[in-house]
Amino acid sequence: MFRAAAAGETYAFDGLAPLLAAATPLRSGDQLAGIAATTAAHRVAAQAALADLPLATFLAETVIPYESDDVTRLIQDSHDPAAFSPIRSLTVGGLRDFLLADTTDAAVLAALRPGLTPEMVAAVAKLCRVQDLILIARKVEVTTAFRTTIGLQGRLSTRLQPNHPSDDPAGIAASVLDGLLLGSGDACIGINPASDSPERTHSLLCLLDDIRQRLAIPMQSCVLAHVTTTLELIRRGSPVDLVFQSVGGTQAANASFGVTLGLLDEAAEAVAGLARGTVGRNAMYFETGQGSALSANAHAGVDQQTLEARAYAVARRYHPLLVNTVVGFIGPEYLFDGKQITRAGLEDHFCGKLLGLPMGCDVCYTNHAEADEDDADALLGLLMAAGINFIMGVPGGDDVMLGYQSTSFHDALAMRDVFGRRPAPEFEAWLGAQGLLDPAGRVRPPARPELLRLLPGPGGGTARSLPALRQATPARIFQERTGASLGSAPLLGFRAAQAHARDAVHGAFAVGDLPEPALTVRSLAADRRTYLMRPDWGRRLNPADAARLAAHRGDYDLVVVLADGLSPGALSTGGTGLLATLLPALSGWTLAPLVVASNARVALGDAIAASLGARSVLVLIGERPGLSAPESLGAYLTWAPHPETTDADRNCVSNIQPAGLSGEAAARILLFLLREMRSMQGSGVRLKDLSGSDRIAGPD
Repeated sequence: MFRAAAAGETYAFDGLAPLLAAATPLRSGDQLAGIAATTAAHRVAAQAALADLPLATFLAETVIPYESDDVTRLIQDSHDPAAFSPIRSLTVGGLRDFLLADTTDAAVLAALRPGLTPEMVAAVAKLCRVQDLILIARKVEVTTAFRTTIGLQGRLSTRLQPNHPSDDPAGIAASVLDGLLLGSGDACIGINPASDSPERTHSLLCLLDDIRQRLAIPMQSCVLAHVTTTLELIRRGSPVDLVFQSVGGTQAANASFGVTLGLLDEAAEAVAGLARGTVGRNAMYFETGQGSALSANAHAGVDQQTLEARAYAVARRYHPLLVNTVVGFIGPEYLFDGKQITRAGLEDHFCGKLLGLPMGCDVCYTNHAEADEDDADALLGLLMAAGINFIMGVPGGDDVMLGYQSTSFHDALAMRDVFGRRPAPEFEAWLGAQGLLDPAGRVRPPARPELLRLLPGPGGGTARSLPALRQATPARIFQERTGASLGSAPLLGFRAAQAHARDAVHGAFAVGDLPEPALTVRSLAADRRTYLMRPDWGRRLNPADAARLAAHRGDYDLVVVLADGLSPGALSTGGTGLLATLLPALSGWTLAPLVVASNARVALGDAIAASLGARSVLVLIGERPGLSAPESLGAYLTWAPHPETTDADRNCVSNIQPAGLSGEAAARILLFLLREMRSMQGSGVRLKDLSGSDRIAGPD
């Protein structure tokens, strides 16, 4: 029991986890979990109690029991008492003062790393103001290497993210070229695939490796598939540079991603055996984000910032090349607005660097959050001051596959100019050899670069026309530039498209003409704002509707649910064609009545299936609106849904929209997955898309 007073009242905290949660600066995720401080005085009292807490307490008391959580065991078992010895007598407040002292330099912090636990650094972060997070983090140096060296003083690297809503090779190659011409890609070129198909992942790996060799670029590539897919491709001989995986701060959170520490051990050993690096051997890439454990109901009553720091304990076990906190990716229910996103991004960078990780940040937000480009610009500048290793480079700051806003190639140009940073040395030498640097060493591509001649184009030829390349992708490539920034026309075009995307979140729910009558239900979220802020209510069925569904209970193989999600208009544009192809092909299945669900999250389908007695559920739901696709549909497939179902138990077919996957093409993939699911009586990470298509086609 911990106690402290503030504003004339004494507060009690029943354990370390409640104390850490109450001391956390305000964020919506902790409020959602019911663990945040109830008042400002409550929070200040918790911070006062935390400041007086001896650091040794974190070795004697765990926030999650040692016996039930392998991340806790990893933290406790890997702690180095000798490294901890210089600060053993300090309190959390004393550690903050120690870290800020002029005598605590990079060498001192490097020696201290093995003695720090994630909970210790999370606790210090809760006491720090923003400038403290910057002052301390900028002292820390973490350098990693594969084909480029990342994290050197005076350098800033970027991950070039050339995503495409249908994984079109020509579109991806076009975005890669745009990024290279603007000096991005020295951290890695990393694709988030639109499909979990191993064949697709292999094709994308080969595409990136071909570009690397064709242009002789010192770079590393990564296709951010699930680790089980990447492991299989390593065994097949695919050109894998880096192994990627999202990780969390609890055993249960990692289980929701479909991973264990043992699986990550296997992956790290497999990629190390390839020895594809030239200047270093760091070959793992991890992404994290505050709120991921809570989103999976795997937070165990611990605040999201502390859990984020615990995720870094998982990452540092594998000496990764890159660790990226995707700070505003999930939504306002976890980080409500630009202020909370800014604070979280700086906390994550601070904690990761103190624990010895090569930290980057996806400075991002979604179009249903209370944030905009000004918030992103502010966080980016603060992270630059704090000494971040790398940032994202997304064409025009708009990811056309994931439907969120991030930093652009132009943002990297601007930050390098403002802060006097340069690319990784190996990559910088390549840029110079290609004639992409001006006499001042700034990246300034010529009007018609020689690289254009060498880039692989459609059909294996070369793509030499910029207009033709622009037609290959909806991404914002080859935009008008003035100095290190966008021209006025593309800037205003971005804002207009964003206004459309934001409006789509609150658009009318329309499903179009259905092939048969449907039952209508609602979640517990009674209105749109509640829906956005209470995802737990969006996953639960209104009791009256649950009772109504029970009257239709039967012995069903499948129930199809049409849900509004974050883009209520998406079903009317993509759902009708999909159903027209899909339902007639399921003639051998016993289908429950169609269900139309309002203010619904994906997991509401689990409750609907339970009420109807269906063995599986397919949820067609509006995805979060992006600038190029304000109305995009996703399809989520789950076998034997139940209250504890996690994302690792589902399969997703995404980007069903005019610029991505047609309804007819999506139906073909879903039919394959449905049949395989019923045969194996399972879904999720074990069920791979082996439908045989080497590329998802566009509209038929």
